[in-house]
Amino acid sequence: MIYAFYGPDQFRARDALQTLRAELDTDGALAMNTERIEGKTVTPGELRAACHTASFFAESRLVIIEGLMSRFAGSRRRGARRARSTEAATSDFDAFVEVLSDLPPSTTVAMLDEQAGGFVEALGDKVTAREFRILKGDEVRRWTAERAKAQGARLAPAALDRLASLIDGSHLGELAQEIDKLVTYAGDRAIETADVDELVSGAVQFQTWDLTDAVIEGRGDRAMAVLQAMGERDYAPQLLIFMLTRQYRQLLLAQSLLREGMGADQIGAQLGLAGYPLKKTIDQASRYAADKLEAAYRRLFETDVAVKTGVLDVSVALEMLVAELAELGRRGGRAAAPMQRGRG
Repeated sequence: MIYAFYGPDQFRARDALQTLRAELDTDGALAMNTERIEGKTVTPGELRAACHTASFFAESRLVIIEGLMSRFAGSRRRGARRARSTEAATSDFDAFVEVLSDLPPSTTVAMLDEQAGGFVEALGDKVTAREFRILKGDEVRRWTAERAKAQGARLAPAALDRLASLIDGSHLGELAQEIDKLVTYAGDRAIETADVDELVSGAVQFQTWDLTDAVIEGRGDRAMAVLQAMGERDYAPQLLIFMLTRQYRQLLLAQSLLREGMGADQIGAQLGLAGYPLKKTIDQASRYAADKLEAAYRRLFETDVAVKTGVLDVSVALEMLVAELAELGRRGGRAAAPMQRGRG
């Protein structure tokens, strides 16, 4: 059997992998019969050898492959001609598909990656595929409630709302850690809002990107809620202004590099970003209207001058800035057509 767990939400994908391992481990010996493979470098021959190795004292063997699917992203697009430069990659792709299509009955393969890379389509009914996109809004609330319930915990509705508002769907791993901490702390009683406020302060401190994302994407209500939560914990407003300025500067640079035809890897090298933060920055830069982005950056500069010259109190300036930038994001951050991206 083949499983493909893919998508940007790798926390839930790895959760699904752990569930699969528990289901396969019927005799407690699966750990000795599990092999992890680096998909970026493995050859078809190496994968075949791993899949056909006999299990020791167990019925099941599990082979986990990370990074193989995205290695061949775009290699199998319907109607697309195969260029000579990609013939070798296509040949490898076909060889991997052949290996995966001929597994011993005792071997289960779990493929873990952010992209499907054509394997789901090529393997057809031989693969069980699950896509894990980033949860948003009420989806995060439902996921939080389900995870707490699975641990035998009870979250008061207000506590659930509070917890789900502090950490967004891009950071479910951290949200899961906070749930575990709250479950241990509350014991048999229901988890209340006071518990969340008492224990989850660290999560708020490290979620400045939650504020910047909400502002950039024009979600004013969300941005003000996060700002209020941070204010209650005496989070330095000067630092938040700096973080906003830094993120908008990255968007301007990413937008400029996209116009030059640079790909994701090149942009990542220029910005010092990789993985999901890089993907998010490129997506935001692609959607944001250039004139509105420049206006937002000017507003950041004006706020900095006003604070440093004593014209505005820094806390008041930050609140005004967040509201104005979110409005700019609402009007200009989603209407622009995506830019043409160069190849990485």
